[in-house]
Amino acid sequence: MTATGGEKTPGPIKAFYPMMIVPGIVLLLAPATVENIMRYFGFRESMGGLLQVAYFAGGVIGILAITRLMQRMSVRSIAVSQVLLLSVSLLAASFSPVYPMLLVFFMAAGFANGILIAFPGVYITRTCGESSPRQQNILYAFFSLGVLAGPLLASWIIGSHSAMWRWAFRVPAIMILPLSIPLLFAAFEPLTGVKPISRTTLRQALDYNKSLFTWLLLALMFYIAAESAVSMWLITFLHRQDSVGLTPAHLVLTGLWAGITVGRLVCGYLAERMDPFRILVFISGGAAVTLLITPLLGSKVAAIALYPLVGLLYSGIYPFLIGYAALFPPAVSSMVFTLYVAAGAAGGAVLPYFVGLVNQFGGRVLGMSSIALPVFGVLVCLYWLRSQVSETSLTRAVAPAAARPDIEV
Repeated sequence: MTATGGEKTPGPIKAFYPMMIVPGIVLLLAPATVENIMRYFGFRESMGGLLQVAYFAGGVIGILAITRLMQRMSVRSIAVSQVLLLSVSLLAASFSPVYPMLLVFFMAAGFANGILIAFPGVYITRTCGESSPRQQNILYAFFSLGVLAGPLLASWIIGSHSAMWRWAFRVPAIMILPLSIPLLFAAFEPLTGVKPISRTTLRQALDYNKSLFTWLLLALMFYIAAESAVSMWLITFLHRQDSVGLTPAHLVLTGLWAGITVGRLVCGYLAERMDPFRILVFISGGAAVTLLITPLLGSKVAAIALYPLVGLLYSGIYPFLIGYAALFPPAVSSMVFTLYVAAGAAGGAVLPYFVGLVNQFGGRVLGMSSIALPVFGVLVCLYWLRSQVSETSLTRAVAPAAARPDIEV
């Protein structure tokens, strides 16, 4: 039975709550440990950036595989299998004697983590009806707990001993097992009529509104690339450029993600009272300028203060952009949503590596300032999207499904 706006949270959805904490921890595992891993294996940023490339490359593949898995497996089988894969791959990565082996296992962890982050949201979208936004907010609040706790947990585990990065991998691998026990007993609804990503559904989305599809895709790629890059290299920048201790540097990374978490609540409040597109333009411009100037100031105090502000400005960009996927007809909106999430992960796989190259060969100030470029790219996309995402369009997007035109499949 699907939930409506006035019903309590269904039991099967609650089964996801404790498990979601660990994917949040794993999301920032590479940024939280890369400095220690580079020390342990004895290399610099050009190689360290591959850690995030491996994670997000696995995530892209996992996200794109969700619809195929939904056709072949039950909800419980998908969730439990990916929990086991994440646990095993993190444990294997923690015992890797050489860096290439670590990258292979971390890519597998990215595959599983990508599915565990996205799939519960897909389940809610298909089973909760009008209460879906509220249920999504509750679900991803647990995910945010993991994101906020992850850097602090890694800092506490590693301390001043670089070799302890291995236990930073092992702890979430062990944690997820007891936290996933509710998945074994939940009465999940079967998901039927799932359509995988195909040329036909892609063509339907393009035929419906090619401009909206393309510019949103690019904007999401640019944003996730920038979000991933600043998370990946913030600790290294603060520690090596500004001589901030590793523990305080981890706290600044936590502050950045606390800004994202709090900012999303603020943006949700403001979006009920003013045009979301204006908010999106303002915070995107503010984030781009702040990212550009903060490394150039050459001040430890400024960096510690302004990077959490970057998180606050980052906060609404992704929710507002991904929300515009609702402008597409129901027949293709799930496919569009999946593609957009995968495109964002692809951006997250590429930019951190190139920023690592710039850090090593051009200097860390130039590398961190360069992260502003893709956010300026978001602003360019918004210029072309402004006529596509008017308030009239948004009203149409959130109207009841029966009132919206559909596309025959």
